[in-house]
Amino acid sequence: MTTPPPPHEPLRTGPPAPRADQEPWTAEEDDDGWRASRPEGHRRLWWWVGGLGVTVMVALAVWFGVAATAGRVHWVFTGHEVVSATRVDVRFDLRRDPARAVVCELEAQDGSHTVVGRTEVEVGPTASSPSRHIGSVQTATEAVTGYVDSCRYADEAPPAGR
Repeated sequence: MTTPPPPHEPLRTGPPAPRADQEPWTAEEDDDGWRASRPEGHRRLWWWVGGLGVTVMVALAVWFGVAATAGRVHWVFTGHEVVSATRVDVRFDLRRDPARAVVCELEAQDGSHTVVGRTEVEVGPTASSPSRHIGSVQTATEAVTGYVDSCRYADEAPPAGR
C-alpha cells in the first residue's frame, strides 16, 4: 500500500517539469535534431535500393514461372460421360505445339476414388491449338468419373515411375 503525498504538494500528471537551468523540451526540436543527423539523400538512397530489390525479385519470379511452363503441353479437363458400366468418355482441351503429337493418360474412378480404368490416348498433330478431344476409358467396374491424369509430347520419354 502506498502512502498518499502530503496535502501541500499537488499531484502531477504528464512529464516532469523542467529544472530551472533547463529549457522545456519540444517535439519539433527533437525531430529537427534527428533529421539533421540523417541527410535526406541517405533516406532516398535506401528507397532506391529497396525499389530495385523488389523489381529484381519480381523479374526473377516471372522468369522462373515462364521457364517452367514454356514449351509444355497444357490440358483443361472439360467433362466426362459415363457411357456404360464398362466405359467412360473423357473430354479435354489441349494447348500445345500443333505440329507435335501428344499422349494423354486418362483415368476412371468409382465412388470410393479407386482407379477402375486407365488408358493412354495419342492425339496426332492438329491444324490449330487449342483443340478439343474425347478419349474413352474401359473400366473393370462401373465408374462415376473420368479425368485427364497427365499429358506429354509423344516424342518425349514418360515420367519416371509410370
